[in-house]
Amino acid sequence: MRKFLIFSLFLLLFFFFALASQSIVGVKLQELRFGILRDQLMNYELSSQTLRERLKQMFLSKDDYLQEVKVNILESGIVNSETKGVELEMGWRDRFGLGVINAVRALNFKPFLELEEQQKTIIRLQFAFYMERTRKFSIASKKYDELEEMLNGSLADEHAFTLLHHGYCLVMMGEREKAFVKLRKTIDLFPGTHYAENAELLISFLVDGDKRKLEFENSNQNPEQRAIASFQAGDYESTLKTLEALPVLTNDQSYIKARSMEELGKTSNAVKEYIQLVKQKENKEVAIRANRRLLLIGNFYQENKSLVAFSKSEATKLGDDKAVAQIEEGKSLVLKPIIVEKILNAESSNTNSPEAKELEEIKDSLKESLVESKIETQKMMTVVEEEKIPLVKEEAVADSKVEENKIEEIKPQIIPIKKPIKPIAVKLQVRMNDGRTVVCDSLTTDGALANLNLGAFTLSVPLEMISVIKTSGTSKNKRMIIESGDGEKQEGDVLKRNEEGIWLSKEGKEEIRDSNLKEIRVQ
Repeated sequence: MRKFLIFSLFLLLFFFFALASQSIVGVKLQELRFGILRDQLMNYELSSQTLRERLKQMFLSKDDYLQEVKVNILESGIVNSETKGVELEMGWRDRFGLGVINAVRALNFKPFLELEEQQKTIIRLQFAFYMERTRKFSIASKKYDELEEMLNGSLADEHAFTLLHHGYCLVMMGEREKAFVKLRKTIDLFPGTHYAENAELLISFLVDGDKRKLEFENSNQNPEQRAIASFQAGDYESTLKTLEALPVLTNDQSYIKARSMEELGKTSNAVKEYIQLVKQKENKEVAIRANRRLLLIGNFYQENKSLVAFSKSEATKLGDDKAVAQIEEGKSLVLKPIIVEKILNAESSNTNSPEAKELEEIKDSLKESLVESKIETQKMMTVVEEEKIPLVKEEAVADSKVEENKIEEIKPQIIPIKKPIKPIAVKLQVRMNDGRTVVCDSLTTDGALANLNLGAFTLSVPLEMISVIKTSGTSKNKRMIIESGDGEKQEGDVLKRNEEGIWLSKEGKEEIRDSNLKEIRVQ
C-alpha cells in the first residue's frame, strides 16, 4: 500500500511538472507574441517624432500647414491599429501556467506577470491618444491619469508615453505647473530615452517662452507686443486675455486671436473669426492664412463639407488652389480611428474577454467626447448659417446600430472626400502586414527603411512591415519597374515579401533581396 502511494505521488508529481512546463512554455510564447505585436501597434519612436514636430510647429512655425498635414497623417498611424493580434486567448492551461509563473516570481519578490492588465493598458492608450490628437485634451488627461495609477512604479514604454503625452495635454489646457511635474518625472524615470528628450524639449520651449514674456512685461511693452509674445510662447489663454482688452484689433491680431481659440478647442469661435478674415479685402496674406485654417479644420478636426466648399471657392479667388490640393491629398491618407469603431461595436464581441470589459469601461468617456463633439458641430453649423455660407448635405454613416450622437462623432473621421470622377492614374499599392494599404507614386529604400512618395508627402516605414506591392489604376500598359542597387531593372505586376526578406514575383520566382532593393516605381 505504501509503495502504491509513493508510486501514485510520483505519477502525480510527474504529470504536474509535465503540465506546468508545457503551460509555462505556452504562456511565455503568448508573452513574446504579445510583446512583438504591441510594439508594432504602439509605434513609440514614431509617436516621439510626431510630438516633436507638434512642438516645433507650436513654438516655431505655427503657420506651416503642410507640416501640420504631415503630422496628422503620421499621428493617425500611432496607437491606431487592429488589436486582434494582441487579443489574449487564455485557456485553463495558460491560466495554470501563469499561476505557476507568478508563484515563482512571488517567491523571488518579483512583480506578477499580468498579461491581461497589459492588454487593458493598450486599449486605454489607444483611446487617450485618439482624444489627444482630436484636441479633446481634458478627456485625454483623465484617461492618462488612470493610466498613471495603473502603471505606477513601472519602467515600461507605456508609462513613459503616458507621462510625456499627459504633460503635453496639460500644457495645451493651460495647466503648466502640473505639466512640469509630469515632464520632469519623465526625465527622471527614463533618462537618455526619446521620451526624456521630448520632455526636455517641451520644457525648454516653455521656459524660453516665459522668459520672453517676462522681458516684454518688464520693459513695459504695449499690449499688442505682449499678446504676440504670449502667442509665440504657446500661452493661448494669456494671449486671448490680452487681445480681448484691446478696443480694436487689426487683421493680424484677429488672426492670432482665432489661432489661440482654435488651439484651446474653441473651434466654432475660431471659425467665425477666420471667415471674417477671409472675407476682408485689406490684407490678402491674412486672408490666405485664415482660409488655410478653415481647410484644415473642415478636413481634419471638425469635418464640415459646407465649410470646406466655402474655403475651396475662396482659395480659388485668392490664388491658393495648391494648398487645397495638398490638404485634400493629406486627408485621403489619414487612417480612420480603429479604437472608436471597436468601442461602438463592443456589443458584438465576446463579453467575457478582458478587452470587451475594458471597452465597456471606457464607453462613458467616449460618450462624453461624443456629446462635446456634437455640441461643437451644432455651434459650427450655427456659425456657417450666420455667415450665409451655402450648406452642403452631410453624408450619414451607414450603420443603423450606431446611435445618433455617435454618428456625429464618427462622421468627421471616416467619410472620404469626394473628388470629380476622372481616370485613375496608375500607382503603387503597398499593403502592410497589419492589413493597411497605402497608395503611392514610388518607393525607395536603403534596405531597411522604405520611403513611400505620396506626392507632396513622404511616409517612411520599416521594409519588413510591407507584405505585398502591386500596381493600381486603369491603364493596362503600366508595369512596376524594380531597380536594384547595382542598377539592374526588372518588370513586374505583383511583388510579395517573405519572412527571409526576399521579394517574389506573382509566379513565385525569386526577384531581389531587401539589401539589394533600391527603387520601385510605375513606368
